[in-house]
Amino acid sequence: MLAGYYRKKGFVIAAEDEATFGLIPHVVRGWARKGSRPVARQNFQHKWRNVFAARSKRSFVFAFSKKKTQRPFVAFLHLLQNHWGKICLFVDSAPGHKGKLVTAFLAAHRKTFRLFRFPKYCPELNPVEQCWKPAREATGKRLIRSVPVMLYHLRKTFNNRKLMPKMFGYLSN
Repeated sequence: MLAGYYRKKGFVIAAEDEATFGLIPHVVRGWARKGSRPVARQNFQHKWRNVFAARSKRSFVFAFSKKKTQRPFVAFLHLLQNHWGKICLFVDSAPGHKGKLVTAFLAAHRKTFRLFRFPKYCPELNPVEQCWKPAREATGKRLIRSVPVMLYHLRKTFNNRKLMPKMFGYLSN
């Protein structure tokens, strides 16, 4: 009902989430000869990047940042507005989604930007959560030695539409 109202007004309905990817891999699966000792090589550098991502019915927009605070979140909101125009965005209750900078942005763009929150502790409602799985599998299958190489593999995964899960149905009506 809410999504239908904003869609009629010309808004793009989307959901947003953020995740952290590091050089220490998420080992997903491997193979070895029967009876042998498998070895998973790992890079023990504690370096990471955060990804802000938003998903609408037709597209997936993402941006990398070093922190998950208000300032990079507001920069990501500007990116979304440049990409989609009028937006009705659903977000979780992360600390970076609240505060003076976010409130000031929403006040300045109240005709073209609406922000709604998912209920607390309900990640299963956010469809962007499903988009992290292919990225974790892509980075978990290889030994990544630097942050730029990791960002390359993440961009490659996020830009591949076939790897992204199907769009959520409860916001597309």
